[in-house]
Amino acid sequence: MSADHPDKLVKYCSIPNAIKMLSTQALRWSAPHLLSDPFQPDHQTQLNFDPHVLLESAIKTSTAMIFAKEPPKGSSPLLAAIRRWRDEERFADAEEADEVLKELLSQMVDQRQAQVDQMMADWRKFTRNVRVCSFASKPDNLSAWQNFADNHRGVALKFLAGENTSLPKPMPVEYKTTRPEITTLKEQLGAILNGEKVKPQTQFYNKILTKPAFNKDEQEWRCFDLSGEDLSADTSDASQWYSDTKFESAELSAVYLGAFTTSKDKRDVVDLIKKKYQQAQIFQAKPVIGKYEIEFRRITLKS
Repeated sequence: MSADHPDKLVKYCSIPNAIKMLSTQALRWSAPHLLSDPFQPDHQTQLNFDPHVLLESAIKTSTAMIFAKEPPKGSSPLLAAIRRWRDEERFADAEEADEVLKELLSQMVDQRQAQVDQMMADWRKFTRNVRVCSFASKPDNLSAWQNFADNHRGVALKFLAGENTSLPKPMPVEYKTTRPEITTLKEQLGAILNGEKVKPQTQFYNKILTKPAFNKDEQEWRCFDLSGEDLSADTSDASQWYSDTKFESAELSAVYLGAFTTSKDKRDVVDLIKKKYQQAQIFQAKPVIGKYEIEFRRITLKS
């Protein structure tokens, strides 16, 4: 893969999850609401505005443009009408303008709301059916060890990624201070007032590739699958919106045992590796003296 995309991805997990993955030779791919993140947009996410707010905002913005110092720029029919009303001094005050604009913009908002409703239906379908699998790009990520590998008591599994693997197109998570919205009031006002082309459906993946800035040390990558589209429609139980998808045994290239992984858990994992994944290298994590870092020692299995 290119330098911007890792050719290996690391799955951090607890011992029970690791044992299940290695035994079944399958990775759990989940719908967004199953990612254990209260900030993750999912099929239940709502907009931050309703038709009434959209109409009131459109009226307020249009009235402000009528009485602004400079005429609005743009080629939409509404902006052309506003420039004409300004030239004609059509309205004596904002109250008179509001009355006329309310009737005109009510029709425009109704037309726009039909598109917003369709967008929300598309969003709900997308988030019901998309499946996500999360990874990091390196095995020495301390935040990932703490948050996803049972505070260093679990393991990290390194998989091949890219073309001809089960993880063909990993995408990096972006860390931002602002939560993603399916669409914003500003976007919809731009469509109504300025005639801007707004198609939030093209940005759906970006909505589930955004996490809070305080999680940036995780450096997460996500892989997506829509091959089972409409499968979730077969069940109303949202807790079942996941799939355990097989991977080739050769795709597991390395296993990293946590600094606090118990001896018994190590034996259980190593036994599975010897049985099913003989090509995978095994490493033991160890804190670096004098630093907040970990290093790995290669474990050579006895034949």
